[in-house]
Amino acid sequence: MLFLRIILFAFNAAIITFLVYRLLQIYRSNVPRKGLIIGGGIFLLLLPATLLLGFIKPTIGYTLIYPIALSLFVYLIKTQNQQ
Repeated sequence: MLFLRIILFAFNAAIITFLVYRLLQIYRSNVPRKGLIIGGGIFLLLLPATLLLGFIKPTIGYTLIYPIALSLFVYLIKTQNQQ
């Protein structure tokens, strides 16, 4: 379980940096659904904090679903910027 936490922390450090960068780009741009995108991004940024505080236990489901949710969110931000 400790190894799983270390892997999650390393992944979260890398993806959080990229997610903050993309959210700042959305904030500066003129996107129609800016509030919804920023709200979803903040939710995804706060989710690892709940893991650190012990509200959510690091399970295999979290390990599989969180990267998929982040990659889908980043993809949606990317396609939103191209339109």
